Amino acid sequence: MVILFLNSCLDPGKDGVGDYTRRLAQACSRQGHSCHLMALNDSAITEVIETREPANESSQVRILRLPATMPWPVRVKLATEFRFRVAADRISLQFVPYGFDSKGIVRNLDRYLLPITAGIPLHVMFHELWIGVGKSSPLKEKVVGQVQRYYLQRLIERLKPDAISTSNALYLSLLEKLGLAASLLPLFGNIPIDETTGPEKIPPALVRSCLCDETGAHPGRWLGLFFGTLHPEWKPEPFLSNLVTASTKANRTTCLVAAGRLGEHGAVTWEKMETDYAGTVDFLRLGELPAPQVSALMKAADFGLAASPWQLIGKSGSVAAMLDHGLPVIVCRDDFQAAAASSPPDDPLLHRWDADLESKLVASLPKRAPHDSVDDVARDFIRLLLELRPRIADTQPLP
Repeated sequence: MVILFLNSCLDPGKDGVGDYTRRLAQACSRQGHSCHLMALNDSAITEVIETREPANESSQVRILRLPATMPWPVRVKLATEFRFRVAADRISLQFVPYGFDSKGIVRNLDRYLLPITAGIPLHVMFHELWIGVGKSSPLKEKVVGQVQRYYLQRLIERLKPDAISTSNALYLSLLEKLGLAASLLPLFGNIPIDETTGPEKIPPALVRSCLCDETGAHPGRWLGLFFGTLHPEWKPEPFLSNLVTASTKANRTTCLVAAGRLGEHGAVTWEKMETDYAGTVDFLRLGELPAPQVSALMKAADFGLAASPWQLIGKSGSVAAMLDHGLPVIVCRDDFQAAAASSPPDDPLLHRWDADLESKLVASLPKRAPHDSVDDVARDFIRLLLELRPRIADTQPLP
């Protein structure tokens, strides 16, 4: 197959869905398929960029990035030409509404995508749907969410995708309530597992702070990891108080490490935790790190900490990365209850913070051997695309 992935943005290291698509395309290439990427609304550039990146030893991925400032008719023309140049026979739209509109309202996206996708089996991966799906969501979020849902539903009705996927059970339930047949395609980690070893792999600041040695060993200490954004909804209490109690019972000290971009609100929360728990918990903010160092940190840590709610944990690439590294993850947000029922997460490494977890933590949460799931997900994705029947060739007018 020749697969063309459509994204909103492909700014390396800055766009989570873009990075996800790159890794998926590379995995599909390793399994013998030709893959190409196209960003249709790239806010990180002001001019058209067309490049090639190695996919494997024998093939390359062609990448076209179209700036968000370019008029849509011009983008549609260039995108359609690119689609024919690479001779795509499958298209996968990696959809996140805010990637195409600052308010997440994809009002005209269907008419722009129709000419690009005409005549080719189309798959849509919904990384996000609409906001306001919590029982206690503010009225404004619910109203905006209804508008987002209307245009998302119209997008599906007009594009008529041949297959629909999403990353978590809640979104699957919401799509099914719209009468759509969809399948689960779990996320893989956004940090590849680094198999090499060496003192340079452990972040030097961690060693300089005497929180672990150059091998990552930290006897007598719990090392907990936050990776990525600390969402405004995440609250440190009562989790931190309970964690300190558990560490005392286990005769351990605790160090919490933050890697990646915490976000503006997350930085404020982190500073407050440092102040409130000074002398009780060690805190270290590492910022952005090379992927091999993040991988080494995930293998060295005792547990990860998730800032996403339990019912939406499946849409977190950061959590997926920790699970791929065999790291148990504590989910300590209970502020979100979805308006729709869905099956709970079932990975044994995911632990919901409750009264029972304290004793489990004292006894030590079990880890498992690291396993990069990207190739497993790619196999499922390829199997899904291979089952799609060719469409009857048609043409669509440019907008």
